[in-house]
Amino acid sequence: MFLGIVTNAFATKIIVSEDIGFDTINSTTFLETALTTSVADTIVVDNVGMDWYTGPLDVNRDNITIILERGVILRALPGVYGEFDSLLRIRDRSNITIKAYGASIIMNKQEYVNLADSEFRHCVNLESAINIWIEGLTVKDSGGDGFSVSKSFLPSSPQNYCENITLKNCVSNNNYRQGLSLISVKDANILYSEFSDTNGVLPEDGIDIEPFDIDQRIENVLIKGCRILNNNGNAIQVAMEFMDDTSNDISINVEDTYMSSNHDPSNTFAYAELNIDDNGSNGVDGFVNFSNCYIDNSDWTAVYISKTVDSYQANFENCVFKDISNDPIAFNNPIFFEVTDYSNPVSRFGGASFQDCTIIYDEDIPFIDLVENSSTSDGLGDVNGNFYIVNPNSPSFLTGVNPNNVSITFESLSALPTTQVEISASQLNYTEGLDPEFIYSLERTTNTLLPLAVNLNFTGTATYGDDYYRQPSFALFEFGQQETNESIGIINDDIDELEEELQLTLVDNGCYSLLPENEITLLLGESTLSIIENENEITLEFYPNPVKDKVSIITESKNLYLEVFDMFGKKMEQLSLENTNILNMLNYSSGVYILKIGNKSKKNSYRNIKIIKE
Repeated sequence: MFLGIVTNAFATKIIVSEDIGFDTINSTTFLETALTTSVADTIVVDNVGMDWYTGPLDVNRDNITIILERGVILRALPGVYGEFDSLLRIRDRSNITIKAYGASIIMNKQEYVNLADSEFRHCVNLESAINIWIEGLTVKDSGGDGFSVSKSFLPSSPQNYCENITLKNCVSNNNYRQGLSLISVKDANILYSEFSDTNGVLPEDGIDIEPFDIDQRIENVLIKGCRILNNNGNAIQVAMEFMDDTSNDISINVEDTYMSSNHDPSNTFAYAELNIDDNGSNGVDGFVNFSNCYIDNSDWTAVYISKTVDSYQANFENCVFKDISNDPIAFNNPIFFEVTDYSNPVSRFGGASFQDCTIIYDEDIPFIDLVENSSTSDGLGDVNGNFYIVNPNSPSFLTGVNPNNVSITFESLSALPTTQVEISASQLNYTEGLDPEFIYSLERTTNTLLPLAVNLNFTGTATYGDDYYRQPSFALFEFGQQETNESIGIINDDIDELEEELQLTLVDNGCYSLLPENEITLLLGESTLSIIENENEITLEFYPNPVKDKVSIITESKNLYLEVFDMFGKKMEQLSLENTNILNMLNYSSGVYILKIGNKSKKNSYRNIKIIKE
């Protein structure tokens, strides 16, 4: 038995369909009104059981929260998006939060492919926006980027960069140009998000960090806990061709990020998971740091660097590059350097540091190689590193004919040592709303020092993006580390539901032998099921859950209604609630459904309840 509650949580809130309107064919006007002329500080785009078809939208207000209810889809109208139109643009605005767990923005990618003029039709376009927080949103099928973070092109714009931008627990899938473009931004946090299956028009990267003006900014960027998978271009590209030594220093940190199966032969540029370059002569200063990152299962180079030694520094620490360089084409070594100019005199190329990095590959090629050109550059310079190389052949590296300040050391292993790993947790029961995260531990039971990663699989009745976030697919042991503690964030989803399970299972990736203790099951329950009724709340009982045929609903509250939605947002039925009610679900298919309980006399009062049909 569960008690559900409906609360009017905001002082000024509008629900778009109820307070403004909804149209099954074109809801652009209603959404524009909410985002432009309404005065409420919270805008709820509610789940009406159908997609919200819309043309391009601009957020023309400051200091608002936009909530896309679970199951909501903002879908681009066909035939109305011009070459530079985005579905949602925030330009020269500040202090905007978008919460969208279980909600999506979907465009019409094939339409834009057919037009053959598209790379700027973005799902979400931030231009000189300040203090923007976007959480839980899925964006897909754009004619450009899933997310673009850039400058405003209005002459009146107060600055040419976005500032204080957070994307957290977002998914960007099957976009045309990039999963995410960072073009001009200061203070950006890209957290626990996924960028996958980008394909269509160059560069086709998961994340592309690429200013196009000398005075733009890439400052204090953090990419942490992300997954970057199956993109036609690079996993991450740091492309600084348009900045120079008069530009503001760049500062980028990439941490705890998983990259796998990026780049496709159809993309003839930069066969690499990570591509790092500058303008070739007087590049921008600063740094890009990669720490505790894991590249796995790639046919291509792990790290490609083409920049001069006097531009920004590239640093790698405790990174694992596993099962890479599988395609036996030329110049496909695990780490590859290239001179920056073949025609004009330039400085030495290089400027990179590798500390305690492991490379696991099978090809009989040097783990470091390069292309130099003595007529324009003196050669490789300012590169140092210590590596652990696992290769059945005799590992080697090349540094050219005239290296300067280059120091490379490595320990060679023909095969990985037998190493056991197990997973455990001191606490297996967690409470949504009270415990912020699951904590678990992994331990190597033999004395292996080299950095290695173990792959993880997540299964169970708890749902990623609904019930929890942070799903990194791996855990990485740093050099000398025998035990590591990891965590998974818990989402307080405001849905009353049964206790749910999340299984974490170690996956055999060839690096470890697994002990019997290779799986743990975490249990996630509700924080409270006891509610005091007042004028802004409703109280009801419903049972059983899960249900085989009928659900009993008992309430003393008045003027209540019930709507039933499937997990795709389709409304199944609606009924008014009296004291005792029966919801007949006998003919429903097995699966998860959402019961939306509302008060007819209080528009802003409703509650979502998850129920399982057996």
